Amino acid sequence: MKNFPKVTADMFWMQMLWTFGFLGVMFIINIIKIVIDLIQGTEVDGYYASVLIASNIYMVIIGLISIYFLPYYVGNGVTRKDYFKGGLLASFGLSLAIPIITFFISIVERFIVTNLLNLNFHVIDINEAVLDVDGNIIGDLVLSVILTPYVDPGSNWLLAMGVFSLHLFIFYLLGWFISASFYRFGTLTGLVFILIAFIIILLKDLFLRISLGLPLSDRFSSLASLPLGVTLPGIMLLIVFTVWGIRLLTKRVTIKM
Repeated sequence: MKNFPKVTADMFWMQMLWTFGFLGVMFIINIIKIVIDLIQGTEVDGYYASVLIASNIYMVIIGLISIYFLPYYVGNGVTRKDYFKGGLLASFGLSLAIPIITFFISIVERFIVTNLLNLNFHVIDINEAVLDVDGNIIGDLVLSVILTPYVDPGSNWLLAMGVFSLHLFIFYLLGWFISASFYRFGTLTGLVFILIAFIIILLKDLFLRISLGLPLSDRFSSLASLPLGVTLPGIMLLIVFTVWGIRLLTKRVTIKM
């Protein structure tokens, strides 16, 4: 009997409970910022952009935690394969749910702020921030985690949801990828996998920026002419590689009780 549907449901709802807490905290922070902006009469930073930035780190964190479901499930007779399939499906569902919830909250927020409070939203061009970095590799890596390629939902909400979900899914997978490496091999090898994860994030952002026609840092400007036939399969290969790596790391790992 396959147990992965139950694993999927269990992991999804457990992590959604954490997610409701995360989104709730972000909502409270956003309300406080709106009150401050109302008092000062300045423009407001939107909930959508705030969650977009913070959720990348959040997904890495719960991806890191996901490896600790493994001993529990194996201890209760669930195979490593079912754990892997269930965790993968749960992460995909979570990556779809967060942008949808965020989008609808931001719609309500925008209506209240613009129509009832008569405030304007601060226009944040996240994509232009890449041009402000001085071209060093450390700056590129930091931007890859904090300021990912962004599509304004006001211009194309479907594409915006897709890009948002893609970021969340990959960041979750990379957190899982890193924690699985530490769980199996220990600290020294795990540090190597962190470096691999950073390279994957950097390439993902590069391919996505090119695909969306977004600005590139000077370091990668020569690659701007790459066709979609290269960049889109490149993103898919990065996802497949990460999923394959997680499967190999968890396939025959010794369970630590």
